[in-house]
Amino acid sequence: MLFFDILKERPSWSSWTSWPSFCIFTGLLTLLLLVLTIRRAKKEVRMMRLVNELQSAIEKEEKVQLPDKLTGPMDQQIKEIFDLTQQQFDEEHQEQLQMAASKEEMMTNISHDLRTPLTAIIGYLGLVVTPTTVMQAEDEKKYLETAYHKANQMKVLVEDLFEFAKLQSSQITLNVSDFSLGDLFDQVLANYAVEAEKKGIRLTTQLAPELIVMAGDSEKLARVLINLVENALKYGQGASFIKLTAQEKADGQVEIRVVNNGPAIPEQSLNQLFNRFYRVESSRNTKTGGTGLGLSIVKGVIDKHHGQVRAESNADLTAFIITLPKQQEKEEVNV
Repeated sequence: MLFFDILKERPSWSSWTSWPSFCIFTGLLTLLLLVLTIRRAKKEVRMMRLVNELQSAIEKEEKVQLPDKLTGPMDQQIKEIFDLTQQQFDEEHQEQLQMAASKEEMMTNISHDLRTPLTAIIGYLGLVVTPTTVMQAEDEKKYLETAYHKANQMKVLVEDLFEFAKLQSSQITLNVSDFSLGDLFDQVLANYAVEAEKKGIRLTTQLAPELIVMAGDSEKLARVLINLVENALKYGQGASFIKLTAQEKADGQVEIRVVNNGPAIPEQSLNQLFNRFYRVESSRNTKTGGTGLGLSIVKGVIDKHHGQVRAESNADLTAFIITLPKQQEKEEVNV
């Protein structure tokens, strides 16, 4: 009897009990199980290879090319994971490229912003100290004032870089003590009284209540306000006022606002203002100077005080809003 004849026959119990038929049946069953096992093993090997490729790509920050033939339910799940991972990789890679470009541009601006005032300082002081130069007292005073102003520009730039470096290395120290917020406002605005008057900008304060005493590092918080006021003066072309306000909230927080009525900040930029190296417009910093690190420093200092900072802007007003706890640990805190 041929093998195919055996398969065609309707088997009876007695036929299965014959030894040759039993061997054939067992062999077929074993072969079937072996085929299924091999197929499953191959699929598992393929899946493990895909998973390993994915893991390796994540570690090396590389792209992975998926095979075209992915049809099963498990294959589809793997494909979805691959797609999500690839999308995340692309987004992070693009963000890194943008940050690298911004960082390179920032370094170029820093070099320019250090070199330009330094060249002016050397030039003006050279005129003053040259023995052969005949100069009126009024001209000499003007040159010295200009050199002094340029030196202050460099000082602000270096302070920004130094503060940013400390924030990035988490080595900033908070010297917490009680201070009057109204006094801090007056101290900050006094630095810009002359510049604001020349630009026709009115500097005002408003506190509710009038006396707010809070705990924090007054020196670093002054630096925060200085950055925000300087930005308002630099970029608030056409503004008529800059106002510092503070209000005690029912939950024990203090809300500080730096408000001006200059040009609005584009809506798409509001959530990115405090990112490292981000600037709304490259041309703005080229014209006005600065590192573009000011708002990143602002956020870093406020974060260390367990507070929050955000920006709101429309056609009428632009406001930087800081929320801080009124009380801090009254000790030197290394953060």
